[in-house]
Amino acid sequence: MSKATTTPAGRKAIIPLIFAVLFGGLSIALSTVASAQTSPWAQGDKSRARLLAAGGLAEGRYLAGVEIRLAPQHLTYWKLPGDAGVPPVFSFAGSKNLKSAQALYPAPRRFPEAGGEAFGYRDEVLFPLWITPEDPTKPVSLALKLDYATCDKICIPARAELSLDLPPGAKSAEEAGLLRAWIERTPRPAGDPAAPRPLLTPGDKPNAWHVRFAGATPTDLFAEGPDDWFFDTRRSADGFDLILAQKPADAPAGSVEVILTMVSGDRAFEARAPLDVKQAKP
Repeated sequence: MSKATTTPAGRKAIIPLIFAVLFGGLSIALSTVASAQTSPWAQGDKSRARLLAAGGLAEGRYLAGVEIRLAPQHLTYWKLPGDAGVPPVFSFAGSKNLKSAQALYPAPRRFPEAGGEAFGYRDEVLFPLWITPEDPTKPVSLALKLDYATCDKICIPARAELSLDLPPGAKSAEEAGLLRAWIERTPRPAGDPAAPRPLLTPGDKPNAWHVRFAGATPTDLFAEGPDDWFFDTRRSADGFDLILAQKPADAPAGSVEVILTMVSGDRAFEARAPLDVKQAKP
């Protein structure tokens, strides 16, 4: 059998073909990288985290998010962790072309923990992010240092260092549906017409209030005060009891505004309520 031979003319025809295949493949690979809408997972001890985005710039900002997946039966915390634990801390200090980054917190659940209660998420959570660029014509190089904790019988601190480029012309990604599903689980802002309306009356003790609702009563209620103010909420027969648990030692008596997070199934709403705080100790 004779060996196949290639003439110089034939080799000249094949070389461009080889380069076309090689560089065509490289172009496809680069295109795949450029259109990727997720970062690699950052692996922790009992968790892992990643950044993801819904697509390109829309109405002057990007929809992105940070997803945390936890080992079975482990939990991580809401912005108010409850009786123990630590909230997540987001730092975007290393980002480029970033004007602002706003983290949204899905409504939490209560979990018994060491004789108290923790407010947070079990198994997984996704914190949506609204990302606004300095120059909307250029990509945002998003860099995030995320500090959080995972807890079962003991709490383990975790840090994830994540990065993701957000080009303004990126197409809608498959992650968009996941991000929008988690946005639906974040509290709707105060004033939403569908929100239950809280009605507050003084309780039986100083610095305690009873919260009833016009319409259906939410399944749970969380109260967020100013810095160094902490409030407990407990279910009662026809609503919730709201109790001042801790305040700054030098805080004067007077009006203090709290943010009430009302949870009804998979939906949540916010309301703002002024409280008349007495001088009595909590």
